[in-house]
Amino acid sequence: MLTKPNIRRHALAIALMVTVAGVYSHLSSSRPLAAEDSLLGGRVTASGQPLPGIPVRAHRANSNVTVNVYTNSRGDYSFPGWSDLSPGSYSIAIDLPDFVPVKREAVTLSAGRTARLDFTLQSRQPSIADATASEIVAALPGSDDQKHLLIQCDNCHSLQFALRAPRTKEGWTQIIRRMAGERAISRETPGTRAFGQKKYVEPLAEYLTSLRGPGSSDQIPFQPRPRPTSEAATRLVVTEYDIPRGGNRELNMIRGDRRFAWPHDIVLEPKGPYAYYTDHFSFNLGRLDRRTGEVKEFPYTLLAGMGREGMGIVTEGQLRAGNPGGGSHDLAFDPEGNVVFGMGGGTVRFDPRTEEFTPWASGSNMFGIDPAGKVWYLDKGLHTLNLKSGEVKDYTVPPGTDDDTYDMETDAQGRSIMNLWRLGKIGVFDPKTEQFAAYPTPTPGSGPRRGEIDARGRLWVSLYWAGRVGMFDPTTREITEYALIPGSQPYTPPFPSPYTVAVDDKNQIVWTNDFNSSRIYRLEMKTGQSTEFVMPAPYEVRDLTVDKTADRPTLWIPVYRPPARIAKVQLR
Repeated sequence: MLTKPNIRRHALAIALMVTVAGVYSHLSSSRPLAAEDSLLGGRVTASGQPLPGIPVRAHRANSNVTVNVYTNSRGDYSFPGWSDLSPGSYSIAIDLPDFVPVKREAVTLSAGRTARLDFTLQSRQPSIADATASEIVAALPGSDDQKHLLIQCDNCHSLQFALRAPRTKEGWTQIIRRMAGERAISRETPGTRAFGQKKYVEPLAEYLTSLRGPGSSDQIPFQPRPRPTSEAATRLVVTEYDIPRGGNRELNMIRGDRRFAWPHDIVLEPKGPYAYYTDHFSFNLGRLDRRTGEVKEFPYTLLAGMGREGMGIVTEGQLRAGNPGGGSHDLAFDPEGNVVFGMGGGTVRFDPRTEEFTPWASGSNMFGIDPAGKVWYLDKGLHTLNLKSGEVKDYTVPPGTDDDTYDMETDAQGRSIMNLWRLGKIGVFDPKTEQFAAYPTPTPGSGPRRGEIDARGRLWVSLYWAGRVGMFDPTTREITEYALIPGSQPYTPPFPSPYTVAVDDKNQIVWTNDFNSSRIYRLEMKTGQSTEFVMPAPYEVRDLTVDKTADRPTLWIPVYRPPARIAKVQLR
């Protein structure tokens, strides 16, 4: 929680921001651009030493666009000429937990000239308000198994919120049951490490009581995690686009606050300028013009039985934080260029040409589209929805497959490949034979969550609990695992939790993220070597999408938790 001394320190830092910017930043006169130069560059130091890995933010006046670059090993930064930094007026800022924020307003950048802006930073003690879940569990007492259960609480809210008040064991038990949902904690699912099952309720309640039982301290420890500073880790440009109802960061906000947008998934037009994203907690489809940054929302209506209320989440006694079940998630383009997205009990198609929606009260949050344009989804069995006729066809899979599956894809052969996250397996249904088979991951209980199929027909999938990325080859039926952090073991600190993956066939890269630390990872397909990148601000990420037409490796991210935005990551 944010204690009164921390609040005062935070307020003091904000008050110092303008003063420090004036005293410790220096804007040099501009010089003519060389062929490869940028409009703005400079150096960042502290105590006379260069600071690598520092994000420098440039926000364009009267716009929703912010461009971020990082300092290299010499403390130098520059905005490349191909970036979205264009001539105009900007505010240039550095805002990090371990340094007093600095900001320079009304910096004018002129075409054909390079402005130089140097910063000298003053260190400060980071605040618990800025700590990630990974940094908090690193400093807490307890076993790795206990910490692995606790860190899962950040799926719906911050750990600061979870630990803000002391409770008895009975009180913690009630909280756990509500967060997991009564249906989940009434059963055993031995194939997963998810806290939301019967056997983990009491152990987690006991651990929470040991941390925040009656009479415990309200001072939450945390251990700041170093920023990556290698040359590879700092060679990126992150462009952020504010979206309507994006909101502001609130430490104690529970997921699903209806005041704000919660962008879940994103797709890019393959031959057009637009990106489309789903809003998890409203009936709006968002559209971003990637050329201008303009964002437009398209409201739609549902048929009876669609969405979280129609799905029966409340009547089933779920009552989870934010009531997340049933909202719009996955989206894709059909063969005719329409945007198709899913939600609990429904599928919706958006025609970009007419800007009209067509809903069907059949579907699910996650789905696949086969080469013929049919939607495959799980809902008490496996089904296909014909988007032309509205016909639904049923197929038989093992009972409970829909509960066991988090995400699914449909490959070029029409096979449905399912991430059986409660079982630690990959499932495959072949429509030609109507046979289903499941294959366990090498790490038991790994938590296959979200995936994407590459050009060779292989599934790359995030193994959420195990901190790994898996590659499933349906031809050999073998699964290979790659650690996000080299040398790390599953279920151990810093407990990386890759939520999703995106495949870049052109550059032979697989992208993933760590849900607990605002970091993303680049994984080389051929070697499995990973590179870690830290985002310029707190990012909660549930989807990643590669721009397959870009000149350089480019990744698009819907930043889920407010301040919600859409981010573009480009490698230099």
